[in-house]
Formats: sequence, structure tokens, C-alpha cells
Amino acid sequence: MSALRERAWSIDGRRMDTIFAVVMIVKLQLESWLNRGIPGSHRLVTAVACILLAAPIAIRRYRPASALVFSCTVAAIQTLLGGELISSLTGELVVLLAVAYAAGAWATPRHSVIAVALGLGLLWASVFLPGDGPTPTGFGAVATNLFWVSVMIIPGFVGRLARRRSRRADAFRALAAQVNVEREQLESAAIGEERLRIGSELQDVIAHSVSAMVIQAGGARRTLRTDPDRARDSMLNIENAGREALADLRRLLGMLRKDEDPRALAPQPGLNQLAALMLIESMHHAGLDCELRIDGEPIDRTPGVDLVGYRSVEAALQTAAQHHTQRTVITLRYRPNELQVDIRGRGSIPDLNEELHAIAQRVALYDGTLRVPPTGTGEFALDVRLPVAQATPA
Repeated sequence: MSALRERAWSIDGRRMDTIFAVVMIVKLQLESWLNRGIPGSHRLVTAVACILLAAPIAIRRYRPASALVFSCTVAAIQTLLGGELISSLTGELVVLLAVAYAAGAWATPRHSVIAVALGLGLLWASVFLPGDGPTPTGFGAVATNLFWVSVMIIPGFVGRLARRRSRRADAFRALAAQVNVEREQLESAAIGEERLRIGSELQDVIAHSVSAMVIQAGGARRTLRTDPDRARDSMLNIENAGREALADLRRLLGMLRKDEDPRALAPQPGLNQLAALMLIESMHHAGLDCELRIDGEPIDRTPGVDLVGYRSVEAALQTAAQHHTQRTVITLRYRPNELQVDIRGRGSIPDLNEELHAIAQRVALYDGTLRVPPTGTGEFALDVRLPVAQATPA
């Protein structure tokens, strides 16, 4: 029901007016031809007057005053020609109410008053102009005049109120939009100031870490021959300080480079984060069951090789989830000079090579290979091999 309501509101108002005009023309035509109270000699004039009376509804939004005056003029002229539009039909009241409302709602105040006054005068004239019917006198004339006054003035007044309410609503919407823009600007300014402060603090932290590394390196150099154990401790401190400095530097660069990506503030992932990757929400909702197996003792890897291995598994799992694969097994095989990533799953994935073309290029940058070996029906497999030079047990 709500969908139908939204669809109805989305229809253009002018198109709705055109449909309304057609409906009223059909209704008035049926009344004019089926009403037994209209003499046969007057039916044609009445039928033509019905068309001319209701047609201005289609233009009432962009010519409201003209639509009202034209309809009232038709009502007056058809009386002179012997039409029975006013005296015998009822649908004309709906038309007059619609155009009177339009004059109040969409015409300027000056044009609205003039149109309502002219329309009222024309309707009074249609009552007292000579025709086949009797001319009202006395109390009947007063009642008729008051009736047409209500037909013209009340809808016009309601339309004027609706116009004011619409303008007030537009003003409130514009004010709300301006407030939102100003609030966003203030928030952006506050965020910018906070980012500058954080950046300044990170710079101090990185400078402190680098200074500590230089001091530790100097101490290690002086004690390398006389006290190897102490030099070794200094080297370990340098390594830890370097890692912390790199992490802080990455946070700083990520904050300056990507405002809306929280991953830019974190170090690049590696194979040690595969367990967390398998538990992410997108994999869970896709119904993908993942299993990680490790063959061999983990070896030292360069950050680049570690990242490529992780991205290979990530891309394979995302592709498997998109193709509604139910189960996937990832096997990491650590060899003396090579890292092997073997991925197998239930469910066929057509054009897997094309799906992982970007990952294959990344693997090739590290002199590795990405291969899709043939499997049985309903399964897929991926074999990634990355050379690890001078690898030692981790």
C-alpha cells in the first residue's frame, strides 16, 4: 500500500490534471447525453459546453487565473445559447471548485482576486441571462448568489491557505538544508583541526622513535666487540622501535591520504590475519564455510610477499562468496624457498582466471605464479606460488 502511495505522489501534477480533465469531460458528457431533463435540441450545445468547461483543468497549475475565467465564461455563454450545463448537471460544480482552488493556490494574490471576482460575476450573469429556464427572483435570487459566492470564494481561500503552507514548508526545508550544511562545515572544520593535532603528535612520536633508534644504533656499534649480548639487545630495541615508527608513519600517511577509509590507519594485513578474514561479516552472510590448514613451519617473509599471499586468499574468498560456494579450504605450505597457497572449494566458478586477473598480475610482480588447475565437476581450485629468498624459520 505504501509503495502505491509513493508511486502516486511521484506522478507529475500536470499529468494528474490532464487525467482529471479527461475524467470530468467523460462524466459531463455522460450526464449531458443521458439526462432526460435536457431537451433534445439543447443536448449538443450542452455537450460542447461540457468539453470547454472541463478542459481548462489540464492547465490550471500554470494558467490558474485564465482557467477559472475561461470556465466561467463558458458557463455564461452556453446559457445564452440554450445550454443546460448550469441548471441540469451536477459535475460542473466539481470543475468550478477545482479551478477556483487553483486560482487561490497557484496564482499571484492580485491575479487570484481578479480571477475570482470575474468568475463570480460571470456565474451571476449565467443565472440572470435570458434562457429557456425561469430567472430566479426574491429569496431564490439571493440564495443563488450566495451559493455561487461560496463556490468561488471558499475554494480560492482554501487554495490560498495551501499556498502559504506550501511556502512555509519550503522555507523550513531550505532552512533545514542550510543548517545541515553549516553543521557539516563545522564538523569538517573540527575534524580538520583534530587531524592536524593528531598529525603533529604523530610527528613528535615518529621523531622520538627515530632518535631512539639512532642512539641505540650508536651504542650497539660501540659495544659490538666488547659486549655482544648488550649489542644484540640494542639491535632488538632498534628493530622494535623501527616497527613502531613504521606503524605510526603509516597511520600518519593514511590519515592524510584517505579521509574516509579506516583501513588506511592500520598496517597492511598479512597471512597472520587470515583467521580474522574468514570471520568477516560478508563471508558469514554469504554462507561460506572456511577452513585454514598450515603445512610446514612458518618462515620469514618480506612484507610484500606476505601482503600478496593475503590478497590472493581474500580475492579467492570474495569470488567464492559471490558464486555462493558453500565450503572453502585454504592450505598454506611453507617450503624452504617458496610459499604455496592452495585454495579449494565446493562449487564451480566459471572464468576464475578472469575473475582473479588483477591478483595474477600482483603475484607476477613478485616472480610468483597463479594457476587454476583442472578439478572435478562442481569444484574449483587455485594454486599460488611465491618465491621466498633466503627464508629462515620464523
